[in-house]
Parts: sequence; C-alpha cells; structure tokens
Amino acid sequence: MKVSYNDKLLLGIGTGILLASTLRIFVAGAYSSLEKTFFYGVKFPSALGIVLFVFFAYLVGKTSRKAGAIVMATYAIASLFTDMTEYFHLIAAIALPVALALVKELDVKYLSIGLVADLSLRVLAVGGEPIDFPHTRIILAVLVLLGAFALWKEEGQLKSPGFGLYAFAALIELGLIYPNAVLRYSGIRVYYLPQFIGYSFVIALAILIGPYLSKKPSIASLLLVLGAATLFIPPISLLGLPLALASSIALLESAKGSRFGVVGSVYLVLTAVLALGAYVGRDIGLAFMEDRLEALILGASIVYALSAQRKVKVKLPSVKEIVYPLLVLLVVSIAVMAIFNAGPSYVEAKREILLWSYNVHQGFGPYDGAFNGYELTHLLKEKNPDVIAMQEVVGGMIGNGYQDVPLMVSAYLGYSYEYKPAVEGTYGVALFSRWHMKTEEELNLKSVGQARPAQKVTIKELGLTIVNVHMGLSPEERAMQAEELLKFAKAEPTTQIIAGDTNAELDEKAIEILTRDYYDAFTQRPPYTFNWGNIDIENIDYILLKKGWLANVKDYGCLCDVEVSDHRPIWVVIELS
Repeated sequence: MKVSYNDKLLLGIGTGILLASTLRIFVAGAYSSLEKTFFYGVKFPSALGIVLFVFFAYLVGKTSRKAGAIVMATYAIASLFTDMTEYFHLIAAIALPVALALVKELDVKYLSIGLVADLSLRVLAVGGEPIDFPHTRIILAVLVLLGAFALWKEEGQLKSPGFGLYAFAALIELGLIYPNAVLRYSGIRVYYLPQFIGYSFVIALAILIGPYLSKKPSIASLLLVLGAATLFIPPISLLGLPLALASSIALLESAKGSRFGVVGSVYLVLTAVLALGAYVGRDIGLAFMEDRLEALILGASIVYALSAQRKVKVKLPSVKEIVYPLLVLLVVSIAVMAIFNAGPSYVEAKREILLWSYNVHQGFGPYDGAFNGYELTHLLKEKNPDVIAMQEVVGGMIGNGYQDVPLMVSAYLGYSYEYKPAVEGTYGVALFSRWHMKTEEELNLKSVGQARPAQKVTIKELGLTIVNVHMGLSPEERAMQAEELLKFAKAEPTTQIIAGDTNAELDEKAIEILTRDYYDAFTQRPPYTFNWGNIDIENIDYILLKKGWLANVKDYGCLCDVEVSDHRPIWVVIELS
C-alpha cells in the first residue's frame, strides 16, 4: 500500500517526539530509581528497564507494524497520566527500540521535522520536561498518537535497527538537541528566555539543514568530530555543537545499513551510564568520569561516524519542509515570550525580605522520580519569596531529562539568578533574587565524594552578601568543608547570611564550626527539613546569620508538609537595618 505524504509527515513527527522523549524518560527513570537503591536500599526497577530495553532491541525486528503502533499509543496514553519516571521508564524501554525501527524506515527529512517538533515542545515547557506540564503533555500525547495511527494503517513488520542507529541515539542523548545543555556546556551560566529561544532556532536550523550534508559522509564525519572537539574550547562550542548535530543528522541514512542492534542497545546503556558518571561518578563507582563529559561526547561522535560511512541517496527537504517547522517554533516562541518573563522583573529595595533555602532534588519529586518543575514553579508563585538559595539545581543534566530549573524559575517568577555549577556546567547551586546580583566568589569545597559547590553573591540594592552551599555526605568531610566555608564567608566582602543544605545535624562538628561566627536564624528547629517517606528523617538545612549583624529575624519556619522535593523549604523574614 502506498503511504501518503501526510501519513509520512505524521509518522515522522510522532517518531521524532517519541525518540527524544523515550531517550529522556528511559535514562532519567533508570537514574532516579538507581539513586533510591543506592541511598536507601529500596529496590526500584532500574535494572528491569535495562533488561526490557535490550530484549526489545532484539524483538523489534520480529514485531508487526500494528504492534509497534500499539506500543506508540501506550506510551502516549501513559504520558497523559503520569510522569513517575521510575515506572514510566519501563514503557520507554519498550518504545525506544520501536522509535529507532521507525527511524530506519523514515526519510531523514521527516525525522528532522519530528525532532524540531520536540524542540518546540521544550520551548513551550520553558526548558522543562514536556510531560511535566499539562499543556505540553497533551500536545505530546496527541502527536505521538497521530503517528501511531499513521503506523497502524501500514501492513508488514518493523525493521530491526542496527548499531549505527543506536550510536546516533546515544549521541543525541548526550544533549546536542537541547539548547540549554549546549549553552551550559559552552560555559554560559546565566541566560534568560530570549537567549534560550534564540538559540533554539540555531538548534532547529542544524537539525533541518543536516540532510544537505549527507551526500559526502566522509566530510560529514569529519565535521561531526571537529564540532564535538570544540567542547574543549568553549565558547566556540556554541557553533561547533550545532555543526556536530547537523553532521549527525547527515550521517543518519548511512547509519541505517548497520547490523548488531542488540550490541548497539548495550552501547547506548553504557554511554548513558558513563554520562551520569560525569556528574555523580564518585557516588556510583565511576570517579574517573567526573568532569569528562567532553571526552565522552567526542568519543561517541567518533563511534557514530565510524558506523555511518556508506554512500546513500537522501531525499532532501524542500524549502517548505524547512520553513514550516521554523514557523511553528516561531509561533510557539512568541506565545511563550508573551506569557512568561523575558528577564528579571526588578523591584525597589525594601526593609523586610522573605528568604528561602531549598534543595530541589535535581528537578525530581521525592519518591518516584516524578519531575517537579511544574510543582516547584507553582509553589514559588504561591509563596512568593524575595530571595531563594537553591541547591541541587540542574540546568541540563542527562539524569533529569535535561530540565533547565534556573530558566523555568526565572521565566515563571521574574527573578534574576546567579548559577554556580559544581560539575560539567549543569549541576550545582543557584541564588535567585528580585534585585540585581553580583557573584563575588565561588568554589568547589574539598570533597571526598561528589563535588560540593559554594557561591558568594551580593544583592546590590540590599547591600546584602549571601553564601549558598551544598555540603558533603560524611561527618568528616563536612567538618573539613565547614572550616573552608567559614573562611570563604568571612573573606571580604563579609557574608551576612550562610544558607543551604549542610547535610549536618545540629549536634555535628560541622555546625559547631560554622556557629563560631554565625548563629541559627531558627531559635527552635523544625521537626525535620529532609524526609524521605519516613525512612530517613533529618534536620540538615540552615539559614545562618552573622553574629553582630544589625538585622532582626521577624519570623521563620519550614514548609514541612510540602513534598515537591525530598527536602522541605525553610524560610526567614529578615528586617534589614
């Protein structure tokens, strides 16, 4: 049966969105469940997801197209009802091989349109995960369902994707299709909605014009490797990584002829694990990977280039097929710019400020790996703090679906922000404020385990200097870090407030060290500031004030019933002198 152009287009859009979404959910869900197993001994199904993925990588070539349509539809419907990644990633593990099987059959131009559709959803979610927000999850589900409907009308079996297509999936899952990830990989720490949207068009153009490089795979391979290598010389990577992305699209038709799909699925899993090691390597036994993401992306580029060297004929996109996706992205961008804050909404200085400290758990809820961007932004809009010291802030990390928490918070609330990543530019601490800020100094504290950041920021209109910190996991490590942090805080300009997740209880050596020169703003501690399902309950988040500082604590508290993160927001109302 001859497939109509509209059906090909619908299938391309559905496949592009399905591929990008299942990659995000599969990796994020496995990571989140692995974290629970590592820290709490709770056996979540990360290993089961990997087994399912490898098994369906073998089975997909024996699957009918109608069965593939059912898998697509199941994923779409599930996305309407849950973003609990620790369970949803089991469905993603099955749907991802189906997406790659469809990539093998589709003309690359249709897939490119689908990837730009996914990018448009990311813009509509203001840098967040589309299934986390009601409006974008509905659109995602509808588009994938339409793709499933187009597939259902076709007879026959799906074709088995080979190693080259899994190598392609591994490469794009390292972040090349996400504007916020590329910006932060390139050393751009602070940007707002206009910069994010503007760079989204750069990524979209790279995806759409990629097929035009496909006639000479050897040149495309060279450009891919050279583009990836620019990661070692940021900010040139702002141009190099889109070039690498365009080249990876160009090589896609060549990659379709490869075999050994099951080996490719194992390679994709290994690549994702190594990428997670770039952020949490010392915690999961991959210390050699910490801050080695550039080398991994370059290595993945070389592997993919070597797997895609056949000369093939490619159906190039028409002008219309380039312009229309860009017009959709433009309409989405205009809507987002109209609804959200394009930058900080500065206000006049005042004497009383509401200051929070909040560990937001890498953009995840506490128990099931559900994304918390939607809940976080709505919580902040409801409570309306003036200043927030935030920890475990992610701006484009593979383990959390490449959410951009600083962008989301600033766009929803109109805050300015200063971001201090601990590793690889996308994971660390951030300070948000209604006033102008300046980073005075920052450092990674001496650590035994995962890198632990601290930032010193001055809020100009208030004449206030704040240190925001996230400390280590062992008492000995924290004591060492507390000495270093105290010197950091007391150095000019002197810090009036230290806020953050210390991981230390009140009777611990680290708190004893910090309270030599600072005192707890809470005269009575809350029952807890960290609670993971009543299995692990701790009082470890603090707002400490400089002794002798002429300011008055008018009120304080903890939102202990709020379960947006595994930590609870703590707050103080301070009357400045």
